[in-house]
Amino acid sequence: MSEAEPPGAMDSCPSAPSTATTNKAEPGFDALVEDVLGLNLRGLKTIWCLVARPSEVFTAARQDDWQNRFTPSIRLYFSIIALLIFFQFIWAGEHSFMRQAFRGQFELMQSMPNIGAFNLDRAADLAIDAYLVVSPLTVGVFLLLAACVTFIWGKGTGFVTRIRLFFAALIPNTAISIFVTMASSHASPEQSMLVTLPFFLTMLVINTLTVYRGLEPTHRAGARIWRSVLFSVLVLIVYIVAGTVSQVIVGFWAGMQVINADLADLTAGLPG
Repeated sequence: MSEAEPPGAMDSCPSAPSTATTNKAEPGFDALVEDVLGLNLRGLKTIWCLVARPSEVFTAARQDDWQNRFTPSIRLYFSIIALLIFFQFIWAGEHSFMRQAFRGQFELMQSMPNIGAFNLDRAADLAIDAYLVVSPLTVGVFLLLAACVTFIWGKGTGFVTRIRLFFAALIPNTAISIFVTMASSHASPEQSMLVTLPFFLTMLVINTLTVYRGLEPTHRAGARIWRSVLFSVLVLIVYIVAGTVSQVIVGFWAGMQVINADLADLTAGLPG
């Protein structure tokens, strides 16, 4: 049976596991957390190591099995996104920034020719539900495309390794974004700008530091500076573009759905 994890194990990166294994071990709390949230203790340690010593995770990403120490970065990234979606759903209140943003978009739609008035609250409810599904998929696709064409990791870095490293570098900032979502969920549109702008600056700093420190074993300081800055700017652009595309598509779709439903109700109420 594998040895029990010593106290304070979260204070360090995971070490290579013992070769002694068993198939009869009962699932523990770690397994329950993974069942519910998609995150286990190894995943949490991977996040911690990407904050404390990202170079170790970056080195492991270049090996097929992640040295049997870390959770694969793509899986971990989307596990955090799933958790973020859950909190966004819980916190999407009546006066949340997300709802107000969609209401503003629908008010603009109402001023368009041949659109007319429709129920803004119904459209906002529909848009939020759809956005929480569409936005992560859209951002994920844009990030995947960006990962494929990002050649900052060193000569000879393969296609799969580039994707691994790209998503690994995203994880620290993505984890922090949960707290930003919490802070901005009930903010007014004016207050949300006070949260959003510092978050973008924080994103740039965290992503830059993660890549700069992660590439330490393979690049000198000068080469790491421009690579890390390029990565941070690229990610920021991807998030802005993907988020805007998601909001426009979902908002237009939700508005048209409500308009069509209102027309159907109106037609049904007309005498035959």
